[in-house]
Amino acid sequence: MPDQDKPNTPATQDENLVVLQDENGNDVTFEHLMTLEYKGASYILLEAQQDMEDCLQGESIILKIEQDENGDDVYATIEDEAEYQEVFQQCLSTLDDEDGDE
Repeated sequence: MPDQDKPNTPATQDENLVVLQDENGNDVTFEHLMTLEYKGASYILLEAQQDMEDCLQGESIILKIEQDENGDDVYATIEDEAEYQEVFQQCLSTLDDEDGDE
């Protein structure tokens, strides 16, 4: 995945789907699982809906939500391994909390 992808609104009725472009400009569909606020930053957890080079269908990715020069949201790869692990653990904790509430 490129470092930054602009989210697109899919032309389907499923509001939980997010379409991003891969490094080759191909549209790739993900299911939005959650948006997480953690340590003053925003992150998004997505599940791949099809196989691609770096992620197989059913696998999840976490991207950081940043703003471009126009103030529009863009999704960026988390380069810092420690930050990624912290956010990953927070996602797991949040999902566990949600499962306990049901």
